[in-house]
Amino acid sequence: MFSLIACAESELPELMIEPGESAPSINIMQQIGINPFAEYFEITWIGSSEEEAFDEVMLEEKYNVDLITWPVSSYDREGLTNMIASGELPDFAHMDYSPYDAAALFEQGLTRLVSVEMYKRYFPFYYELMLQNEPTSFMHNNVRNEDGSLSDNFYGISYVVDNKWYYNVPLARLDWLERVGYGIDDDLLTPIVLTDEKLDKFSSQTFITSHMWTHEEMNDIFRAFTENDPDGNGEDDTYGGIIFDHSFRSHWVDLWWGQFGVISSDASFMYEDPITGDIVPWYAYEGYRDYMAWATDMRDKGYLRTLPEGFESLAPQGSWYDNLLATWMTGKVGYFFCDKQYIGRPDVPEYSNRQPPQSIWLNTNESATFVTWPALAGPQGLSPNNKWGTRRYNLDAFSSGTYRTWNIGSSVSDEKLARVLTMWNDANSAPLHDEFWSTVLYGIEGVHYKWTGEAWNSGMIRMDTAKIPPEYQRKGLFIGLFRPDPSPIVNEAMAQYNKIFYTEEWYKDYCIEPEKYLSTAYMPVEMMQKYYEDWDIIGENINAVINDFRSRSWNGQIANINTEWDRYLNQLYEAGLRKLIDDYFNSDQFIFYKTPDLSLD
Repeated sequence: MFSLIACAESELPELMIEPGESAPSINIMQQIGINPFAEYFEITWIGSSEEEAFDEVMLEEKYNVDLITWPVSSYDREGLTNMIASGELPDFAHMDYSPYDAAALFEQGLTRLVSVEMYKRYFPFYYELMLQNEPTSFMHNNVRNEDGSLSDNFYGISYVVDNKWYYNVPLARLDWLERVGYGIDDDLLTPIVLTDEKLDKFSSQTFITSHMWTHEEMNDIFRAFTENDPDGNGEDDTYGGIIFDHSFRSHWVDLWWGQFGVISSDASFMYEDPITGDIVPWYAYEGYRDYMAWATDMRDKGYLRTLPEGFESLAPQGSWYDNLLATWMTGKVGYFFCDKQYIGRPDVPEYSNRQPPQSIWLNTNESATFVTWPALAGPQGLSPNNKWGTRRYNLDAFSSGTYRTWNIGSSVSDEKLARVLTMWNDANSAPLHDEFWSTVLYGIEGVHYKWTGEAWNSGMIRMDTAKIPPEYQRKGLFIGLFRPDPSPIVNEAMAQYNKIFYTEEWYKDYCIEPEKYLSTAYMPVEMMQKYYEDWDIIGENINAVINDFRSRSWNGQIANINTEWDRYLNQLYEAGLRKLIDDYFNSDQFIFYKTPDLSLD
């Protein structure tokens, strides 16, 4: 049992703890007059600027620390590589573009482990989430025992994410749909209301619907957008949408591929071959074959087109994404796959101004109307039991990898780690409108943001950072937020979108779930390492077969894709896919993915 040693009134009592006993909680220590933050710590981390910010000062004063920023961006691959090569890491860092994952950084002696006991004692908010999301919450970043079982230590602190969310939804010109005979009943449409000064005149020109067109209807819509003069100008100058060649794999085209039950953006998704029962990757799954056949057919008919040349003047960076946004902005395209976070978003103008629908309102056609819906249906029919749709952006509530891990430097003591975990526990468990934490996390109302309606129950409009006084500039990066459910702090249009998205649980009905998922959360680390060793040997041969087949498909050199598909599969298996299936994908050690409970609390 711990005890207190008597002391003068001006002194803090000294805490005596017997070996093996747990320290009392921070709250108990404060109640009995002990300052839990008496020891001062300098804490280094990576961020965008060395300049001190007002939210940083608030944290430093409350927790008796000095937050020292190493000005290296988490997205600066070269800067991160050089930092790692120097042999030193900051105390705390999430490094999205790191050349090494958390396990590799630890093996190089650059980071330390985190024990589950540290979570229990100093980050109970996080530990409770681990218990709620067993077993995968304990798998991410876990240091496995020699027998492959889970240990009590972790290579880094795994992110907690909203695993119900998916970014991109179909967006189409509603006025065009009405002109070509595919309008929607008014009682199926929910308007997005905009009240900000910038976009308020376009209020109720974008709608949300749960109405679904069949796959065949959408194909006809793309045809009509191309052939039926949907903008009514008497010119043959419109078309259905933008498509990319078969080699293009991105979350931005998951809706295209997802019609056929296959995900383009994530190579770790594994599928069950309906004939052999084998677990196979995307390039050996029949949905990929069906996507290729559909894409080239729609391209050949001109209903879907690749990005036109000559748009570099409209897209200074010249990237595919810049060209895509510039092409959409012309007002000659009827269908878009767009990010829900930027539909009708007035702030972040350098980015959001180029996003539809507002890019078309601001540059091309002020009267244009739009509609969004859950996903593009597949040819199997509209039953939600069919395997078509898109991808939940995060499969588990816990996530890892370089993009989803906080790394802790090797020199960080338990005491310093405890201080940071305490800060993060306070930040994540505080009430949403707590004065201190709402200021640290979101800023000051009227300076950093304003509400579109009732505070904490409406959309938030962020102020242009260039207009915020220097003394109120925020860093907003050090505090790790670990909340698995949707954030209530979103822009006005997204706040309205979320009410329908989550209430109707689109993420349950319109998302493709993998049979297995290739990661160390589901496959033993040693097995994964052996897999990569084998892939280094045979991967070049497999990729050669993949590249040849998709090139011939895109270039119209395949007369009968079903016949060619059988030949293609035989080539894949001979090139080494048979070995990968037998040794890894079908192995019982590679456990099946199980969709977690996706109910909202």
